Amino acid sequence: MADKIRAARAHVYDPPEGVKADAKVHVYTFDAFNKTFLADHKTFDTIERAVQFQRHEQERIYTEQEAEPEYFDLPFLSHDPDLLNRIESDADYKKRMTRDLTSDARSRGRRH
Repeated sequence: MADKIRAARAHVYDPPEGVKADAKVHVYTFDAFNKTFLADHKTFDTIERAVQFQRHEQERIYTEQEAEPEYFDLPFLSHDPDLLNRIESDADYKKRMTRDLTSDARSRGRRH
């Protein structure tokens, strides 16, 4: 039951306005230090599985990276199956995602 509650509170980013959201949940990773998006991602049919993978990745990253919490890579959830290509072609979308994810990374840093 706890996993379902955590998954229900998970933040899933939507694609830009006018782009149809995917029914699947994609886990991407944002490099908070370099403010870039890493090339690989995983796709899941359910939010619960995506959140489980996201948490596993976050634990792995915390163990491997020696940085302040706000500079750790940040796995995040999205309904945009083409996010990596879209951020290359849509500067406004990239700017919004970078701003939102940088803010999430800073708030994570303050919590630790």
